[in-house]
Amino acid sequence: MNTNPNWSSIALTLAFVLALCSVSVGTAAGGAAGDGASASTATAAATETPQANRTTETDATPTATPSPDGVTATTTPDSSPPTESPPAADAVFVVSDLDAPETLRAGDGVHVNATVTNRASANGTETLRYSLGGATVASRTVTLAAGESKTVEFAVPYADVESALGDPAPGTYVHGVRNESGAGAAARLRVTPDVDLSVERFDAPTEISHNESYIVLATVRNPGDVTITRNVDYAFAGEPVVERAVTVAAGDDRQVAFEMTLADAASVVGPVENETTYDHGVRTGDSRAGGAVRVVRGPSADASALAVESFEAPDDVRPGDSYRVNLTVRNVDTADFEGQLGYRVNGAVVATDWTRVPIGERRTVSFRMTHDDVADAAVPLSAPDTEQGVYVGSDAVETRPVTVHVPPEPETATPEPPTFTADGSVGAPTATPAADASDGGDDADADIECQRGFFTACGGTALGETSLTLVGIFLSGLGIVFQLSQGRR
Repeated sequence: MNTNPNWSSIALTLAFVLALCSVSVGTAAGGAAGDGASASTATAAATETPQANRTTETDATPTATPSPDGVTATTTPDSSPPTESPPAADAVFVVSDLDAPETLRAGDGVHVNATVTNRASANGTETLRYSLGGATVASRTVTLAAGESKTVEFAVPYADVESALGDPAPGTYVHGVRNESGAGAAARLRVTPDVDLSVERFDAPTEISHNESYIVLATVRNPGDVTITRNVDYAFAGEPVVERAVTVAAGDDRQVAFEMTLADAASVVGPVENETTYDHGVRTGDSRAGGAVRVVRGPSADASALAVESFEAPDDVRPGDSYRVNLTVRNVDTADFEGQLGYRVNGAVVATDWTRVPIGERRTVSFRMTHDDVADAAVPLSAPDTEQGVYVGSDAVETRPVTVHVPPEPETATPEPPTFTADGSVGAPTATPAADASDGGDDADADIECQRGFFTACGGTALGETSLTLVGIFLSGLGIVFQLSQGRR
């Protein structure tokens, strides 16, 4: 019995199997392509179907129409769709000229004004809503004649905001006034926590006179976790004289300068007497820092009394730098000079020094600063190339150009102003990444059975049909050669 295997038959069988695999791979590839086309068709149909089936929504709310005798007649629109567009006789209220705050401190109320115009040819009545964060906080019903405009005011207490939104977290919200269709005028509102600034430093002269100006410096700090804007005021004899809104980033500080005269204080507290000591200081919220100041009959602090002999100051200030400015002056006047000198950058007071220079004598005044001091005082720095100098009041004693290097800030896209659309949504564009057409997602992958060919793992790259055919021909040839060799034995 011949026990040798029939290698020719085996080779031919393998060749036949590989040929079938090549055909099946081609069929599977064509089927996959067909499935993809079917899926694309189905997706397009699914996308277009809602649009095709969408019907125009009609307002079933009864419309109030005032009659000449003052009685309001109520009509309910027909539920059947109209055969043609009605004439523009219904009232159309357009909201414009929104006057709204940009910040809101938790606990404070919101005051908003807007202009409402009836653009239709008939009198009408609509309910206008003040909306914040997508919720209606307050509403008002307004009746306008055809073409009439009116300013509508919403004075909303914070309790109403909490009723509509709960306790709103710090952040930026869209708010504004809407008409009944949902369209209107919108703006952004930054809600900040109920946190005050604290006064960290107070720098002011201890003697002042009626014939000179003086500068009070204070450093305020934000202990909170978000940027806040708070009022900081200078008080003289217990009365606020000047108030300023100051914005400070989270955990940061700012220097605030008040340039004053006793005439400013006298306009609030009444006559300010010579040889009298008064209390003055800076305060914000419950935080205060200050001291005593005496009003004296001092000599006039005039910049023209000082002749500059030398001025030493850097030409270049970079982040992290500490530097000194030295000014040497001689009193060339016929009276002693006594007053406050201020070092300014970009017009903002960075540091001050109270100086007395007798007639004919020389004095050197030194100011020690850091780049942070300049940034805190001169925020925002208008340009890297600016001016520095020493001043008496607003009059310059000596100035010099200086380049202040500002740390680079990451570029941020300025958001477009938000708008309310008729469907009630916010019209500000939002960047949404487009879906990858080649990626069906996890759900799509789960619904498609893995297609693979011979010698190919699921998800791998299958051998092409041509490659498999060549392999089959090679094996067939090998079988024929083997059969011939067997026949010669």
